[in-house]
Amino acid sequence: MALRPDRDYAEVTDISQYWSTAAAQATQEEGGIACVETQGSGVALDDITNVVRYAASASGAVPKGILLHPVNPAMSATRDFKNYANMEVRPGEKVALLRKGWLVTDMLSGTPATGGVAYVGPSGLIKTTQDSGAAVIGRFETTVDADGFAKIYIDI
Repeated sequence: MALRPDRDYAEVTDISQYWSTAAAQATQEEGGIACVETQGSGVALDDITNVVRYAASASGAVPKGILLHPVNPAMSATRDFKNYANMEVRPGEKVALLRKGWLVTDMLSGTPATGGVAYVGPSGLIKTTQDSGAAVIGRFETTVDADGFAKIYIDI
């Protein structure tokens, strides 16, 4: 699962969040909806307590944005170099999240219809139907193509 290079988000991204160190031990692919794990009080800029991850359940999950690069927990902080070509980061580091704009992703659950509402889903997926307590994150701009990708307009 991943993102396609087709996207437009001007400068409406958030870089004040850290990726969870308690998240799944598999590599977290870009293109899913990151939700709040913990938040600092007040503004809490550049505060390590502003932590996001792919929520296990959509119910009550607070969306923060679409993850724009992969998170690789297998990377050692002392032995491995970052792969800057794909913007790979380690858990516990800051991540870039898309808050407003459009992109093409395959992190989908259900069959989207053009103009349909996009909701937070479990495990970072973007759902076409609303679970109880799931937040709206945008709308589908296209149906799914042959490779399983769809264009989504995000407005969080």
